[in-house]
Amino acid sequence: MSLQELEARIRILEDIEEVKKVMCRYCHFINVSQWDDVVALFDDNAKADWGMLGTYEGKEGIATYFKNIIAGIMPWTAHQVLNPIVTVEGNKAKGTFYLWAPSTVKMTDVETAIWIQGRYDNEFVKEGGKWKFSLLKYTFDFMTPYEDGWVKTKMMGG
Repeated sequence: MSLQELEARIRILEDIEEVKKVMCRYCHFINVSQWDDVVALFDDNAKADWGMLGTYEGKEGIATYFKNIIAGIMPWTAHQVLNPIVTVEGNKAKGTFYLWAPSTVKMTDVETAIWIQGRYDNEFVKEGGKWKFSLLKYTFDFMTPYEDGWVKTKMMGG
């Protein structure tokens, strides 16, 4: 293996780790309600699709989702991603991550403990040496009250 081939392989490994760190920062910033920091992880033209919770485009739209929706209904969460599968091709990457998030939701001034589980299928772009979301796509597997569990109530409100 040539030095050039080895450098290319190391670059891919480093890029994979940086993409994973974007997801980790995303989770951390959500957990501590740092909405501006969450939004800064997105490319200017990014799209975010949270399924039944809506699709938002651009940093302004994504900021609206976090600051006007999530901040108002989710006073606490432990957003965690698991089982990362990341592929990198040049300045673009794709990543699948599973979410596990015990959380509290507030509806009609009543706080409820819930379990959230699903999958992120995201796309990333490297700009100025930094990886950012170009597409965030989340698919719910379940969002259930703590007391019910996912067998009794797979999706709250549905």
